[in-house]
Amino acid sequence: MTAIHILRTPMKEIHREEIGERWCFTCRKRVQFLYLVHATVEPSYYDPNPSIECERGHCDGDLFPGRIREWDYR
Repeated sequence: MTAIHILRTPMKEIHREEIGERWCFTCRKRVQFLYLVHATVEPSYYDPNPSIECERGHCDGDLFPGRIREWDYR
């Protein structure tokens, strides 16, 4: 039997930047997109979590269905 532990760590937004208007495949129209970075509130070994969201909150809505975004952590 496999047990899965989900850690719920409080996150806060540490960076927000408008990146302009793009096509959102979820909304099915052109909307403003934001580059967001969230990090844990308390000290943690987790890296900050970057994401690109439309103004309606759809994460990675600018990617064609079936595509994924890979972040470069250097």
